Amino acid sequence: MRIPDYTLVALAGGAYLATAQFQSTPVMGWNSYNQLACSPNDASITEAINSLANRGFVDAGYKFFQVDCGWATRDGLRNTTTGALKIDFDRFPKGLLPLSNLARSKGMKWSMYSDAGVRMCDTQVPSPVAGSLGNEAADADLFKSLNTEYLKYDNCYADGPASSQNAPKASRTDFVTRFTAMWDQLQRVGISGMLVCQWGVPYSMSSGLQGPSQWTKGLSTSFRLSDDIATGWSNVYRIYNQAVHIAKSGIIGPGNIADADLLEVGNSGMTFDEQATHFAFWAMLKSALMISTNVTALSNELVAVLQNKELIAINQDSAVKPIELVQRWYADRDLWAGNLGNGDIAVLVVDLSNARRALSVSFSELGIKSADVKDLWTSTTGKGSSSYSKEVNGHGSIALRLSNIQRIPDSGTQYSYTSVSTGSLASGANIQSCAGCASSSKVGNLGGSSNGSVVLSNVRTSQANQTVKFDYINCEVAYTGSGSNERLASISVNGNPAKVVSFPLSGYNWAIDISAGYGVELSGFSTEGPNSITISGAGTGWAPDFDRIAVIA
Repeated sequence: MRIPDYTLVALAGGAYLATAQFQSTPVMGWNSYNQLACSPNDASITEAINSLANRGFVDAGYKFFQVDCGWATRDGLRNTTTGALKIDFDRFPKGLLPLSNLARSKGMKWSMYSDAGVRMCDTQVPSPVAGSLGNEAADADLFKSLNTEYLKYDNCYADGPASSQNAPKASRTDFVTRFTAMWDQLQRVGISGMLVCQWGVPYSMSSGLQGPSQWTKGLSTSFRLSDDIATGWSNVYRIYNQAVHIAKSGIIGPGNIADADLLEVGNSGMTFDEQATHFAFWAMLKSALMISTNVTALSNELVAVLQNKELIAINQDSAVKPIELVQRWYADRDLWAGNLGNGDIAVLVVDLSNARRALSVSFSELGIKSADVKDLWTSTTGKGSSSYSKEVNGHGSIALRLSNIQRIPDSGTQYSYTSVSTGSLASGANIQSCAGCASSSKVGNLGGSSNGSVVLSNVRTSQANQTVKFDYINCEVAYTGSGSNERLASISVNGNPAKVVSFPLSGYNWAIDISAGYGVELSGFSTEGPNSITISGAGTGWAPDFDRIAVIA
C-alpha cells in the first residue's frame, strides 16, 4: 500500500491536522489578473473555468485556478462575525464557493489571492480593499472554507493605506515576519502552498541584502523572482536577466521554486515568436506556468504553444533544476542549458538580434561531443548530432532536449587570473573593498558621464581568440518600467575596436554577490607578447564592478 506524503500541522490546543504536502514541481494553471485586472465577476470566472476545461488545458496539466485581486469588498471592512475579509457579493452573488466547486469538478484546484499589507494591491490607488496583515488567522480560515490549496500573497501597503505606500520597492527588514504570519496560519488550516509575491525586493539584514531565493525557503513553496511582468518583449527580457543569478545559485528546487510571474502568451505586445520564446524560457526555468489571458479567444497556434507536451515535461521534471545561462553574445544570442532528472539536457538558444536569421548551437559549447537531439518546437529528431541549426524569426528560439550524451573529455585548460584592481584607473574609476571577491577588492565607478575606465597590462595568453572569464558584480535591480537588469561595458583588446558586453544582474549585495566565470568571447590577443585589456562603460551608463578576469594560460 502506498502511503501518501503528509505533514502534521499543529493546531490550537495541541490538535494536529494531517495535510498532504504541496507538489514538488512548479504550479501550472490560470490567473485572472492579465485578463480581468481587479474586476473579476461570476460570469467571467465561470467562462474561464469552462474554457480551460473545454480547450484541453486541464488535461495538459493546468490545474490551479487562481482568482487574483478584486474578489473582496471595496469598503476596507471585514466580516463583523468572523473577522475575515468579505467576498464582494455584487460581483459574486453566490459567493466564491460555487465557483471553487465548479473548478474542482473540472479537475482543477482552487487558489486565492491576498496581501501582507493593510490593503490589497488594486488598480485603484489608494486601494479600497483590506489586506490580510494582522488578520492572517481569520483569512486563512476563509480560504480553507473555499477549499483553497494555494495562495498568492502580495506585498502592497505594508506600511499603511496611503497612495505613497502602495508598492514599496526599497529593501525591508520585515519580510520574514509578515510572510511567516500567513504561512503559519495556512499550515494550521491545511493549505500547503503559498507564493511569496514581493517582486524581488531585497531583504535587509545586518549582514547586508538578500534576494527572495535566500530567505523564503521554509516559509513558502515559491517566490516571485522579479517585479510584475507587463506587455512587451522588454518586460520578458528584464525578468529573464534577473533570473540569471537565481538559476545559477543552485538553491532552486522543490519547496523553493522561482516564479517569473504570469504568462503573457495570448496578450498584445509581442509577436508570436516572442511569445513562444517567453513560454519556453519560463518552462525551462522551472517557473510556475500561470496562463493569464482570455482562453476562449486564444488562437489554435498559441494553444499549441501553451500545451507543448515536451516543454511541459521539462517544466515538470522531478529534479526541478532551472536552465542556466552558458554564454551571451550581446545583441546576437544567448545559450542556456540545464540538467534533467534522467540525465538528459534541456537547451534553449534565444535570438537577441530581433531579425530573421539562421540560429545555431554547437554542442561543444556545452562540453558535448555528440547527442541525440529533439527539437521541441517541430519534433524533429537527430541521432549522434554535434550541432543544431534552424531559421528563426526575431526573438525566436531553438528549444532542444538532448539525450544519449557523449561528453568531451576535460582538457584541463589552465587559466591565468588578473585582479582588475591592479590595472591603471582613469576618469573616476576607483578601487573598493569587496568581502566576497577573490581579490578582496574590486574596481567600480566604471563608465558613467565621465566614462571611468581601467586598463589591464601585461596580460599573457596562448590563444589569440578565446572566451575570457570575468568575475563581476551588478546589483542594480530594475523594476517594472525602470530598466533591463543588465549593465553594459565596452571591452577592448590591445586597442582594437571595443566590444559591447552585457552583464546581467548578479544579485543584491554589492560586497558579496559575485557572478564568477562569466564568459565573454574576445579576439585580437598576441600569443607572443604582453596584451592590454581596456574596460569602460558603454555610452553614459555604468558598467558593473569587476573583481578579476581569466585568460587561457
